[in-house]
Amino acid sequence: MKNVIQFLPEKVIQQIAAGEVIQRPSSVLRELLENAIDANAKMIDIFIKDSGKTLIQLIDDGIGMSIHDAKISIQRHATSKIKKTDDLFQIKTKGFRGEALASIALISQLEIQTKNKENIVGIQLFVEEGKIKKKIPLNMLQGTRISVKNIFYKLPVRRQFLKSSKIEYQHIIHEFYKIVLAHRNITYRFYHNDKIIFFFKKASLIERIQEIFKNKKKNLVPIFIKKNRILVEGFVSVPDVSIKKGDQFLLVNQRCVTHLFLHKKIIHAYDGFLKDFKTASYFIFISIDSSLVNWNIHPTKKEVKLEEEEIIGKMIQQEIKNILFFQYKVKSKELKNYDVFLSCKSLKKDYLLSSFYDKLYNKEKIFQLENWFQKINESDSDTLTFKNNFQLTNELCYYISRKIEIKTLQINRKYIIFVLNNEYMILVDQHRAHQNILFEFFLRKKNLLSQQFIFPIEVKLLNREFISLNNIKNDLIDFGFHLYICNESVYLYSVPENIHQNMLIEVIQNIITYDFIKGEKNNKKKLIQIISKSASIKYGTKLYSERMECIIKDLFSCHNPNYTYSGDPVFFVLNKNFFKK
Repeated sequence: MKNVIQFLPEKVIQQIAAGEVIQRPSSVLRELLENAIDANAKMIDIFIKDSGKTLIQLIDDGIGMSIHDAKISIQRHATSKIKKTDDLFQIKTKGFRGEALASIALISQLEIQTKNKENIVGIQLFVEEGKIKKKIPLNMLQGTRISVKNIFYKLPVRRQFLKSSKIEYQHIIHEFYKIVLAHRNITYRFYHNDKIIFFFKKASLIERIQEIFKNKKKNLVPIFIKKNRILVEGFVSVPDVSIKKGDQFLLVNQRCVTHLFLHKKIIHAYDGFLKDFKTASYFIFISIDSSLVNWNIHPTKKEVKLEEEEIIGKMIQQEIKNILFFQYKVKSKELKNYDVFLSCKSLKKDYLLSSFYDKLYNKEKIFQLENWFQKINESDSDTLTFKNNFQLTNELCYYISRKIEIKTLQINRKYIIFVLNNEYMILVDQHRAHQNILFEFFLRKKNLLSQQFIFPIEVKLLNREFISLNNIKNDLIDFGFHLYICNESVYLYSVPENIHQNMLIEVIQNIITYDFIKGEKNNKKKLIQIISKSASIKYGTKLYSERMECIIKDLFSCHNPNYTYSGDPVFFVLNKNFFKK
Protein backbone atom coordinates (compact mmCIF):
# COMPACT_ATOMS: atom_id res chain seq x y z
CA MET A 1 0.00 0.00 0.00
CA LYS A 2 1.34 3.42 -0.96
CA ASN A 3 2.13 5.87 1.85
CA VAL A 4 -0.07 8.98 1.72
CA ILE A 5 1.29 11.10 4.57
CA GLN A 6 4.28 13.22 3.69
CA PHE A 7 6.09 16.35 4.86
CA LEU A 8 5.00 19.62 3.32
CA PRO A 9 7.62 21.58 1.39
CA GLU A 10 9.19 24.39 3.43
CA LYS A 11 7.76 27.02 1.08
CA VAL A 12 4.19 25.75 1.61
CA ILE A 13 4.72 25.69 5.40
CA GLN A 14 5.87 29.31 5.32
CA GLN A 15 2.93 30.42 3.20
CA ILE A 16 0.47 28.73 5.57
CA ALA A 17 2.11 30.52 8.51
CA ALA A 18 2.04 33.80 6.60
CA GLY A 19 -1.67 33.35 6.03
CA GLU A 20 -2.29 33.15 9.77
CA VAL A 21 -0.60 36.50 10.36
CA ILE A 22 -1.59 38.32 7.15
CA GLN A 23 -5.26 37.75 6.47
CA ARG A 24 -6.00 40.90 4.45
CA PRO A 25 -4.46 44.33 3.63
CA SER A 26 -5.46 45.70 7.06
CA SER A 27 -3.26 43.02 8.68
CA VAL A 28 -0.27 44.40 6.76
CA LEU A 29 -1.00 47.93 7.93
CA ARG A 30 -1.32 46.79 11.54
CA GLU A 31 2.05 45.02 11.50
CA LEU A 32 3.84 47.94 9.83
CA LEU A 33 2.33 50.44 12.26
CA GLU A 34 3.35 48.32 15.25
CA ASN A 35 6.93 48.12 13.96
CA ALA A 36 7.05 51.91 13.47
CA ILE A 37 5.76 52.50 17.01
CA ASP A 38 8.36 50.11 18.44
CA ALA A 39 10.97 52.11 16.49
CA ASN A 40 9.98 55.23 18.50
CA ALA A 41 8.56 57.05 15.49
CA LYS A 42 7.14 60.53 16.12
CA MET A 43 5.78 61.03 12.59
CA ILE A 44 4.14 58.34 10.46
CA ASP A 45 2.88 58.75 6.89
CA ILE A 46 0.62 56.07 5.41
CA PHE A 47 -0.10 55.75 1.68
CA ILE A 48 -2.80 53.33 0.53
CA LYS A 49 -3.84 52.55 -3.04
CA ASP A 50 -6.82 50.51 -4.17
CA SER A 51 -7.79 49.78 -0.54
CA GLY A 52 -4.38 48.21 0.08
CA LYS A 53 -4.56 45.65 -2.71
CA THR A 54 -2.10 47.56 -4.91
CA LEU A 55 0.02 49.43 -2.35
CA ILE A 56 0.45 49.85 1.40
CA GLN A 57 3.33 52.18 2.15
CA LEU A 58 4.46 53.42 5.54
CA ILE A 59 7.14 56.07 6.17
CA ASP A 60 8.41 56.73 9.70
CA ASP A 61 11.13 58.80 11.35
CA GLY A 62 12.02 56.09 13.89
CA ILE A 63 15.43 54.67 14.75
CA GLY A 64 15.68 52.71 11.49
CA MET A 65 17.71 49.54 10.90
CA SER A 66 21.31 48.77 10.12
CA ILE A 67 22.12 47.09 6.81
CA HIS A 68 22.59 43.74 8.57
CA ASP A 69 19.33 44.03 10.52
CA ALA A 70 17.41 44.99 7.39
CA LYS A 71 18.61 41.86 5.60
CA ILE A 72 17.61 39.44 8.36
CA SER A 73 14.35 41.25 9.26
CA ILE A 74 12.52 39.29 6.56
CA GLN A 75 13.52 35.94 8.08
CA ARG A 76 10.98 34.10 10.26
CA HIS A 77 11.33 34.54 14.03
CA ALA A 78 13.94 37.28 13.59
CA THR A 79 13.17 39.84 16.30
CA SER A 80 14.97 42.38 18.46
CA LYS A 81 12.39 42.16 21.25
CA ILE A 82 12.69 38.61 22.57
CA LYS A 83 16.00 37.07 23.65
CA LYS A 84 15.00 34.42 26.21
CA THR A 85 11.94 32.50 27.35
CA ASP A 86 11.29 34.80 30.31
CA ASP A 87 10.85 37.72 27.90
CA LEU A 88 7.64 36.08 26.62
CA PHE A 89 6.05 36.78 30.00
CA GLN A 90 7.12 40.43 30.13
CA ILE A 91 5.89 41.71 26.74
CA LYS A 92 6.12 45.50 26.58
CA THR A 93 6.38 46.06 22.81
CA LYS A 94 3.82 45.93 19.99
CA GLY A 95 5.66 43.27 17.98
CA PHE A 96 7.58 40.32 19.37
CA ARG A 97 6.94 37.19 17.30
CA GLY A 98 9.37 38.05 14.50
CA GLU A 99 6.84 37.05 11.85
CA ALA A 100 5.54 40.37 10.53
CA LEU A 101 7.99 41.25 7.74
CA ALA A 102 8.70 37.59 7.01
CA SER A 103 4.99 36.91 6.44
CA ILE A 104 4.51 40.07 4.38
CA ALA A 105 7.55 39.23 2.23
CA LEU A 106 6.05 35.85 1.30
CA ILE A 107 2.73 37.19 0.01
CA SER A 108 3.71 40.45 -1.70
CA GLN A 109 6.37 42.41 -3.53
CA LEU A 110 8.18 44.07 -0.63
CA GLU A 111 10.49 47.06 -0.77
CA ILE A 112 12.42 48.23 2.31
CA GLN A 113 14.38 51.48 2.59
CA THR A 114 15.97 52.10 5.97
CA LYS A 115 18.86 53.79 7.77
CA ASN A 116 19.91 54.20 11.40
CA LYS A 117 22.06 56.96 12.87
CA GLU A 118 25.20 54.78 13.04
CA ASN A 119 25.34 54.25 9.27
CA ILE A 120 26.38 56.89 6.74
CA VAL A 121 24.09 55.45 4.07
CA GLY A 122 20.98 53.33 4.21
CA ILE A 123 19.94 50.32 2.18
CA GLN A 124 17.14 49.55 -0.25
CA LEU A 125 15.97 45.94 -0.51
CA PHE A 126 13.66 44.45 -3.14
CA VAL A 127 12.08 41.24 -1.85
CA GLU A 128 9.87 38.65 -3.57
CA GLU A 129 8.69 35.28 -2.26
CA GLY A 130 10.64 35.91 0.93
CA LYS A 131 14.00 36.33 -0.83
CA ILE A 132 16.09 39.43 -1.50
CA LYS A 133 16.18 39.94 -5.26
CA LYS A 134 18.13 43.19 -5.27
CA LYS A 135 19.90 45.45 -2.77
CA ILE A 136 21.39 48.89 -3.34
CA PRO A 137 22.91 51.53 -1.03
CA LEU A 138 20.69 54.56 -0.47
CA ASN A 139 21.30 58.11 0.70
CA MET A 140 18.41 58.94 3.04
CA LEU A 141 17.46 60.38 6.42
CA GLN A 142 17.19 58.18 9.51
CA GLY A 143 13.99 56.15 9.50
CA THR A 144 12.23 53.49 7.48
CA ARG A 145 10.07 53.39 4.35
CA ILE A 146 8.30 50.11 3.64
CA SER A 147 6.24 49.52 0.49
CA VAL A 148 4.03 46.45 0.22
CA LYS A 149 2.83 46.00 -3.35
CA ASN A 150 0.32 43.61 -4.92
CA ILE A 151 -0.69 41.61 -1.87
CA PHE A 152 -1.29 37.88 -2.60
CA TYR A 153 -0.09 38.36 -6.21
CA LYS A 154 1.39 34.82 -6.21
CA LEU A 155 -1.66 33.41 -4.44
CA PRO A 156 -4.61 34.15 -6.75
CA VAL A 157 -6.98 32.03 -4.65
CA ARG A 158 -6.20 34.08 -1.54
CA ARG A 159 -6.52 37.32 -3.51
CA GLN A 160 -9.85 36.15 -4.89
CA PHE A 161 -11.19 35.77 -1.33
CA LEU A 162 -10.54 39.42 -0.51
CA LYS A 163 -13.73 41.43 -0.16
CA SER A 164 -14.75 44.46 -2.18
CA SER A 165 -12.53 47.54 -2.11
CA LYS A 166 -15.06 49.31 0.11
CA ILE A 167 -15.04 46.55 2.75
CA GLU A 168 -11.24 46.15 2.69
CA TYR A 169 -10.89 49.92 3.08
CA GLN A 170 -13.21 49.82 6.12
CA HIS A 171 -11.01 47.12 7.68
CA ILE A 172 -7.93 49.28 7.08
CA ILE A 173 -9.58 52.34 8.67
CA HIS A 174 -10.66 50.27 11.69
CA GLU A 175 -7.10 49.02 12.26
CA PHE A 176 -5.82 52.58 11.86
CA TYR A 177 -8.34 53.83 14.45
CA LYS A 178 -7.11 51.24 16.97
CA ILE A 179 -3.55 52.49 16.66
CA VAL A 180 -4.27 56.22 16.72
CA LEU A 181 -6.53 55.82 19.76
CA ALA A 182 -3.80 53.99 21.67
CA HIS A 183 -0.75 56.00 20.56
CA ARG A 184 -1.73 59.65 20.59
CA ASN A 185 1.77 61.13 20.97
CA ILE A 186 2.55 60.49 17.29
CA THR A 187 1.62 62.61 14.27
CA TYR A 188 -0.18 60.59 11.59
CA ARG A 189 -0.99 61.42 7.98
CA PHE A 190 -3.11 58.96 6.05
CA TYR A 191 -3.51 59.07 2.26
CA HIS A 192 -5.78 56.94 0.08
CA ASN A 193 -5.41 57.04 -3.69
CA ASP A 194 -3.22 60.17 -3.39
CA LYS A 195 -5.81 62.07 -1.34
CA ILE A 196 -5.19 62.95 2.30
CA ILE A 197 -7.92 61.43 4.50
CA PHE A 198 -6.63 61.93 8.05
CA PHE A 199 -4.16 64.25 9.70
CA PHE A 200 -3.83 63.59 13.43
CA LYS A 201 -1.47 65.51 15.69
CA LYS A 202 -0.75 64.76 19.35
CA ALA A 203 -4.01 64.81 21.30
CA SER A 204 -5.75 63.75 24.48
CA LEU A 205 -8.04 60.72 24.39
CA ILE A 206 -11.28 62.72 24.31
CA GLU A 207 -9.87 64.97 21.58
CA ARG A 208 -8.88 61.93 19.52
CA ILE A 209 -12.33 60.37 19.97
CA GLN A 210 -13.93 63.62 18.81
CA GLU A 211 -11.54 63.81 15.83
CA ILE A 212 -12.44 60.29 14.70
CA PHE A 213 -16.11 60.02 15.58
CA LYS A 214 -17.09 63.72 15.32
CA ASN A 215 -20.29 64.65 17.16
CA LYS A 216 -21.36 61.11 17.90
CA LYS A 217 -19.61 61.22 21.25
CA LYS A 218 -21.59 63.93 23.06
CA ASN A 219 -22.83 61.35 25.55
CA LEU A 220 -19.42 60.14 26.83
CA VAL A 221 -18.41 60.36 30.48
CA PRO A 222 -15.00 59.49 31.97
CA ILE A 223 -14.25 56.31 33.86
CA PHE A 224 -11.27 55.92 36.19
CA ILE A 225 -10.35 53.02 38.49
CA LYS A 226 -7.02 52.41 40.21
CA LYS A 227 -6.38 49.36 42.34
CA ASN A 228 -3.02 47.79 43.15
CA ARG A 229 -1.28 47.03 39.83
CA ILE A 230 -4.39 47.71 37.72
CA LEU A 231 -5.42 51.03 36.17
CA VAL A 232 -8.63 51.40 34.15
CA GLU A 233 -9.41 54.69 32.42
CA GLY A 234 -11.25 56.00 29.39
CA PHE A 235 -14.82 56.90 28.50
CA VAL A 236 -18.19 55.14 28.48
CA SER A 237 -21.50 56.31 27.07
CA VAL A 238 -24.71 57.17 28.86
CA PRO A 239 -28.03 56.30 27.19
CA ASP A 240 -28.86 58.45 24.18
CA VAL A 241 -31.79 57.62 21.89
CA SER A 242 -30.15 59.45 18.95
CA ILE A 243 -27.28 56.92 18.84
CA LYS A 244 -28.11 53.96 16.58
CA LYS A 245 -24.78 52.11 16.87
CA GLY A 246 -22.03 52.62 19.40
CA ASP A 247 -18.26 52.25 19.07
CA GLN A 248 -16.61 49.73 21.35
CA PHE A 249 -12.85 49.63 21.93
CA LEU A 250 -11.05 47.71 24.67
CA LEU A 251 -7.28 48.17 24.99
CA VAL A 252 -4.87 46.32 27.24
CA ASN A 253 -1.46 47.95 27.66
CA GLN A 254 -2.14 50.11 24.59
CA ARG A 255 -3.10 47.21 22.34
CA CYS A 256 -6.67 46.87 21.06
CA VAL A 257 -7.98 43.39 21.87
CA THR A 258 -11.04 41.16 21.71
CA HIS A 259 -11.94 39.89 25.19
CA LEU A 260 -15.38 38.31 25.28
CA PHE A 261 -15.59 38.04 29.09
CA LEU A 262 -14.74 41.71 29.70
CA HIS A 263 -16.97 42.82 26.83
CA LYS A 264 -19.94 41.02 28.39
CA LYS A 265 -19.19 42.56 31.79
CA ILE A 266 -19.11 46.03 30.25
CA ILE A 267 -22.31 45.83 28.19
CA HIS A 268 -24.28 44.07 30.95
CA ALA A 269 -23.59 47.05 33.19
CA TYR A 270 -26.25 48.70 30.99
CA ASP A 271 -28.96 46.20 31.98
CA GLY A 272 -32.11 48.20 32.70
CA PHE A 273 -30.73 51.32 31.02
CA LEU A 274 -30.54 50.23 27.37
CA LYS A 275 -32.79 48.07 25.23
CA ASP A 276 -30.11 47.46 22.62
CA PHE A 277 -26.53 46.97 23.85
CA LYS A 278 -25.23 47.80 20.36
CA THR A 279 -25.94 51.48 21.06
CA ALA A 280 -23.48 51.52 24.00
CA SER A 281 -20.03 53.01 23.38
CA TYR A 282 -16.90 52.45 25.40
CA PHE A 283 -13.25 53.35 25.04
CA ILE A 284 -11.61 51.53 27.93
CA PHE A 285 -7.86 51.37 28.52
CA ILE A 286 -6.54 48.78 30.95
CA SER A 287 -2.97 49.21 32.16
CA ILE A 288 -1.72 46.15 34.00
CA ASP A 289 1.61 44.62 34.99
CA SER A 290 2.93 42.80 31.90
CA SER A 291 3.60 39.69 33.99
CA LEU A 292 -0.19 39.29 34.39
CA VAL A 293 -0.83 39.28 30.62
CA ASN A 294 -0.48 36.38 28.19
CA TRP A 295 -0.32 37.46 24.54
CA ASN A 296 0.64 34.03 23.20
CA ILE A 297 -2.85 32.70 22.53
CA HIS A 298 -3.53 34.16 19.07
CA PRO A 299 -1.24 34.44 16.01
CA THR A 300 -2.24 38.08 15.37
CA LYS A 301 -2.22 39.06 19.09
CA LYS A 302 -5.89 40.09 18.90
CA GLU A 303 -6.86 38.07 21.94
CA VAL A 304 -5.32 38.17 25.39
CA LYS A 305 -5.51 36.28 28.67
CA LEU A 306 -5.46 38.23 31.93
CA GLU A 307 -4.73 36.57 35.25
CA GLU A 308 -7.10 38.84 37.19
CA GLU A 309 -9.81 39.24 34.56
CA GLU A 310 -12.62 38.31 37.00
CA ILE A 311 -11.62 41.13 39.37
CA ILE A 312 -11.10 43.61 36.52
CA GLY A 313 -14.46 42.73 34.95
CA LYS A 314 -16.36 43.24 38.23
CA MET A 315 -14.57 46.54 38.92
CA ILE A 316 -15.41 47.95 35.49
CA GLN A 317 -19.01 46.75 35.59
CA GLN A 318 -19.62 48.26 39.04
CA GLU A 319 -18.04 51.58 38.09
CA ILE A 320 -20.20 51.86 34.94
CA LYS A 321 -23.29 51.10 37.01
CA ASN A 322 -22.30 53.87 39.44
CA ILE A 323 -21.88 56.29 36.52
CA LEU A 324 -25.25 55.36 35.03
CA PHE A 325 -26.96 55.62 38.41
CA PHE A 326 -25.53 59.10 38.90
CA GLN A 327 -26.63 60.15 35.41
CA TYR A 328 -30.10 58.77 36.07
CA LYS A 329 -30.34 60.78 39.30
CA VAL A 330 -29.46 63.94 37.37
CA LYS A 331 -31.99 63.25 34.66
CA SER A 332 -34.77 62.56 37.16
CA LYS A 333 -34.29 66.10 38.49
CA GLU A 334 -33.97 67.61 35.04
CA LEU A 335 -37.49 66.49 34.24
CA LYS A 336 -38.94 68.69 37.02
CA ASN A 337 -38.26 72.09 35.41
CA TYR A 338 -36.06 73.28 38.25
CA ASP A 339 -34.89 76.89 37.98
CA VAL A 340 -31.32 77.33 36.71
CA PHE A 341 -30.26 79.26 39.78
CA LEU A 342 -31.57 76.92 42.45
CA SER A 343 -30.42 77.78 45.93
CA CYS A 344 -27.63 75.65 47.28
CA LYS A 345 -29.66 74.62 50.31
CA SER A 346 -32.64 73.25 48.36
CA LEU A 347 -30.33 71.43 45.94
CA LYS A 348 -28.31 69.84 48.71
CA LYS A 349 -31.48 68.85 50.49
CA ASP A 350 -32.79 67.07 47.39
CA TYR A 351 -29.53 65.22 46.74
CA LEU A 352 -28.28 63.08 49.57
CA LEU A 353 -25.15 62.12 47.67
CA SER A 354 -23.15 65.08 48.94
CA SER A 355 -19.92 63.90 47.28
CA PHE A 356 -21.58 64.48 43.90
CA TYR A 357 -23.06 67.83 44.90
CA ASP A 358 -20.75 70.24 43.05
CA LYS A 359 -20.70 68.24 39.81
CA LEU A 360 -24.46 67.80 39.94
CA TYR A 361 -25.06 71.50 40.37
CA ASN A 362 -23.00 72.28 37.29
CA LYS A 363 -24.78 69.61 35.27
CA GLU A 364 -28.15 71.00 36.38
CA LYS A 365 -27.21 74.53 35.32
CA ILE A 366 -25.88 73.40 31.95
CA PHE A 367 -28.94 71.27 31.18
CA GLN A 368 -31.40 74.04 32.09
CA LEU A 369 -29.49 76.63 30.02
CA GLU A 370 -29.43 74.30 27.03
CA ASN A 371 -33.20 73.89 27.35
CA TRP A 372 -33.61 77.65 27.56
CA PHE A 373 -31.69 78.36 24.38
CA GLN A 374 -33.41 75.55 22.55
CA LYS A 375 -36.77 77.15 23.38
CA ILE A 376 -35.46 80.63 22.54
CA ASN A 377 -34.28 79.47 19.12
CA GLU A 378 -37.70 77.99 18.42
CA SER A 379 -39.65 81.02 19.66
CA ASP A 380 -40.54 84.33 18.03
CA SER A 381 -37.38 86.43 17.62
CA ASP A 382 -39.29 89.64 18.53
CA THR A 383 -39.58 88.50 22.13
CA LEU A 384 -35.84 88.00 22.53
CA THR A 385 -33.69 90.36 24.55
CA PHE A 386 -30.45 89.36 22.82
CA LYS A 387 -28.69 92.66 22.38
CA ASN A 388 -25.12 93.66 21.68
CA ASN A 389 -24.68 96.70 23.93
CA PHE A 390 -21.82 98.93 22.70
CA GLN A 391 -21.78 100.84 25.97
CA LEU A 392 -20.76 97.65 27.73
CA THR A 393 -17.88 96.89 25.37
CA ASN A 394 -15.35 99.13 27.12
CA GLU A 395 -16.45 97.81 30.50
CA LEU A 396 -16.10 94.25 29.21
CA CYS A 397 -12.62 94.84 27.79
CA TYR A 398 -11.49 96.45 31.06
CA TYR A 399 -13.07 93.64 33.11
CA ILE A 400 -11.45 90.88 31.03
CA SER A 401 -8.01 92.53 31.04
CA ARG A 402 -7.99 92.70 34.86
CA LYS A 403 -9.56 89.32 35.53
CA ILE A 404 -7.05 86.59 36.36
CA GLU A 405 -9.53 83.72 35.97
CA ILE A 406 -12.79 83.74 34.02
CA LYS A 407 -15.35 81.05 34.79
CA THR A 408 -17.05 79.84 31.63
CA LEU A 409 -19.72 77.43 30.42
CA GLN A 410 -20.33 76.08 26.93
CA ILE A 411 -23.91 75.76 25.69
CA ASN A 412 -25.07 73.72 22.68
CA ARG A 413 -21.40 73.55 21.66
CA LYS A 414 -21.98 76.97 20.13
CA TYR A 415 -21.89 79.62 22.84
CA ILE A 416 -19.32 80.40 25.53
CA ILE A 417 -21.00 82.00 28.53
CA PHE A 418 -19.59 84.11 31.34
CA VAL A 419 -21.04 86.64 33.79
CA LEU A 420 -20.13 90.34 34.04
CA ASN A 421 -20.30 91.80 37.57
CA ASN A 422 -23.14 89.42 38.50
CA GLU A 423 -25.45 91.64 36.44
CA TYR A 424 -25.13 90.62 32.80
CA MET A 425 -24.70 87.25 31.14
CA ILE A 426 -22.47 87.40 28.05
CA LEU A 427 -22.97 84.84 25.28
CA VAL A 428 -20.00 84.60 22.91
CA ASP A 429 -20.42 82.84 19.57
CA GLN A 430 -17.34 80.56 19.57
CA HIS A 431 -16.99 80.33 15.77
CA ARG A 432 -17.34 84.08 15.15
CA ALA A 433 -15.11 84.95 18.11
CA HIS A 434 -12.26 82.76 16.88
CA GLN A 435 -12.81 84.07 13.35
CA ASN A 436 -12.36 87.63 14.65
CA ILE A 437 -9.24 86.66 16.62
CA LEU A 438 -7.60 85.05 13.58
CA PHE A 439 -8.64 87.90 11.27
CA GLU A 440 -6.97 90.56 13.42
CA PHE A 441 -3.97 88.32 14.09
CA PHE A 442 -3.17 87.97 10.37
CA LEU A 443 -4.12 91.58 9.63
CA ARG A 444 -1.64 92.99 12.16
CA LYS A 445 1.37 90.71 11.71
CA LYS A 446 3.86 89.80 9.00
CA ASN A 447 6.56 87.13 8.71
CA LEU A 448 4.69 84.91 11.16
CA LEU A 449 6.17 81.92 12.95
CA SER A 450 5.40 78.59 11.30
CA GLN A 451 5.00 75.00 12.36
CA GLN A 452 7.03 72.76 10.06
CA PHE A 453 6.22 69.30 8.70
CA ILE A 454 8.75 66.49 8.47
CA PHE A 455 7.23 65.53 5.12
CA PRO A 456 5.43 68.02 2.85
CA ILE A 457 1.65 67.79 2.44
CA GLU A 458 0.52 67.58 -1.18
CA VAL A 459 -2.72 69.10 -2.49
CA LYS A 460 -3.71 68.47 -6.12
CA LEU A 461 -4.60 71.52 -8.24
CA LEU A 462 -6.75 72.17 -11.28
CA ASN A 463 -5.28 74.48 -13.92
CA ARG A 464 -7.42 77.45 -12.79
CA GLU A 465 -6.47 76.83 -9.15
CA PHE A 466 -2.79 76.61 -10.09
CA ILE A 467 -2.88 80.08 -11.69
CA SER A 468 -4.86 81.61 -8.79
CA LEU A 469 -2.48 80.19 -6.16
CA ASN A 470 0.57 81.45 -8.06
CA ASN A 471 -0.92 84.94 -8.00
CA ILE A 472 -0.94 85.05 -4.18
CA LYS A 473 2.10 82.87 -3.46
CA ASN A 474 4.12 85.73 -1.89
CA ASP A 475 1.19 86.76 0.31
CA LEU A 476 0.87 83.20 1.60
CA ILE A 477 4.59 83.10 2.40
CA ASP A 478 4.20 86.36 4.37
CA PHE A 479 1.48 84.70 6.44
CA GLY A 480 3.70 81.70 7.27
CA PHE A 481 2.68 79.24 4.53
CA HIS A 482 5.93 77.82 3.17
CA LEU A 483 5.02 76.09 -0.06
CA TYR A 484 6.28 74.87 -3.40
CA ILE A 485 4.02 74.82 -6.46
CA CYS A 486 4.92 72.27 -9.11
CA ASN A 487 2.99 70.82 -12.06
CA GLU A 488 -0.51 70.04 -10.78
CA SER A 489 0.19 70.15 -7.03
CA VAL A 490 1.12 72.44 -4.17
CA TYR A 491 3.49 71.05 -1.52
CA LEU A 492 3.15 72.59 1.95
CA TYR A 493 6.23 72.52 4.18
CA SER A 494 4.89 74.65 7.04
CA VAL A 495 1.81 76.63 8.09
CA PRO A 496 1.21 79.52 10.51
CA GLU A 497 1.34 78.42 14.14
CA ASN A 498 -2.20 79.72 14.78
CA ILE A 499 -3.73 77.26 12.30
CA HIS A 500 -4.55 73.80 13.61
CA GLN A 501 -3.11 71.24 11.19
CA ASN A 502 -6.43 69.35 11.08
CA MET A 503 -7.93 72.48 9.45
CA LEU A 504 -5.15 72.79 6.88
CA ILE A 505 -6.74 70.94 3.97
CA GLU A 506 -10.01 72.86 4.38
CA VAL A 507 -8.10 76.17 4.48
CA ILE A 508 -6.18 75.40 1.27
CA GLN A 509 -9.27 74.07 -0.53
CA ASN A 510 -11.20 77.26 0.32
CA ILE A 511 -8.29 79.43 -0.84
CA ILE A 512 -7.99 77.72 -4.23
CA THR A 513 -11.73 77.98 -4.92
CA TYR A 514 -11.38 81.79 -5.08
CA ASP A 515 -10.00 83.35 -8.30
CA PHE A 516 -7.20 85.66 -7.19
CA ILE A 517 -5.94 88.18 -9.77
CA LYS A 518 -2.25 89.06 -9.64
CA GLY A 519 -1.55 92.51 -8.17
CA GLU A 520 -5.14 93.05 -6.97
CA LYS A 521 -5.19 95.37 -3.93
CA ASN A 522 -7.76 93.36 -2.02
CA ASN A 523 -5.96 90.01 -2.38
CA LYS A 524 -4.43 90.14 1.08
CA LYS A 525 -7.64 91.12 2.84
CA LYS A 526 -9.67 88.48 1.00
CA LEU A 527 -7.01 85.89 1.81
CA ILE A 528 -7.16 86.77 5.51
CA GLN A 529 -10.96 86.48 5.43
CA ILE A 530 -10.80 83.01 3.88
CA ILE A 531 -8.09 81.79 6.25
CA SER A 532 -9.77 83.13 9.39
CA LYS A 533 -13.17 81.69 8.48
CA SER A 534 -11.81 78.27 7.39
CA ALA A 535 -9.43 77.83 10.35
CA SER A 536 -11.77 79.06 13.08
CA ILE A 537 -13.37 76.74 15.63
CA LYS A 538 -16.46 75.11 14.19
CA TYR A 539 -19.89 74.87 15.79
CA GLY A 540 -20.29 71.53 17.54
CA THR A 541 -16.71 71.53 18.84
CA LYS A 542 -16.50 70.81 22.55
CA LEU A 543 -14.24 73.29 24.34
CA TYR A 544 -12.56 72.91 27.71
CA SER A 545 -12.44 75.71 30.27
CA GLU A 546 -8.81 76.71 29.54
CA ARG A 547 -9.53 77.01 25.80
CA MET A 548 -12.71 79.03 26.39
CA GLU A 549 -10.89 81.40 28.74
CA CYS A 550 -8.16 81.99 26.12
CA ILE A 551 -10.79 82.76 23.46
CA ILE A 552 -12.55 85.28 25.74
CA LYS A 553 -9.28 87.05 26.60
CA ASP A 554 -8.10 87.11 22.97
CA LEU A 555 -11.47 88.36 21.70
CA PHE A 556 -11.64 91.33 24.05
CA SER A 557 -8.05 92.23 23.16
CA CYS A 558 -9.16 92.76 19.54
CA HIS A 559 -9.74 96.26 18.14
CA ASN A 560 -13.28 95.25 17.24
CA PRO A 561 -14.68 92.46 19.43
CA ASN A 562 -18.28 93.35 18.55
CA TYR A 563 -18.64 92.26 14.93
CA THR A 564 -16.94 90.00 12.40
CA TYR A 565 -15.57 91.48 9.17
CA SER A 566 -18.86 90.46 7.48
CA GLY A 567 -20.93 92.34 10.08
CA ASP A 568 -22.19 89.42 12.17
CA PRO A 569 -22.43 90.06 15.95
CA VAL A 570 -19.82 88.13 17.93
CA PHE A 571 -21.37 88.30 21.39
CA PHE A 572 -24.74 89.02 22.97
CA VAL A 573 -25.62 90.58 26.29
CA LEU A 574 -28.50 89.11 28.29
CA ASN A 575 -29.85 91.70 30.72
CA LYS A 576 -32.35 91.57 33.57
CA ASN A 577 -35.34 91.80 31.18
CA PHE A 578 -34.33 88.52 29.61
CA PHE A 579 -34.47 86.72 32.95
CA LYS A 580 -37.80 88.29 33.81
CA LYS A 581 -39.28 86.95 30.56
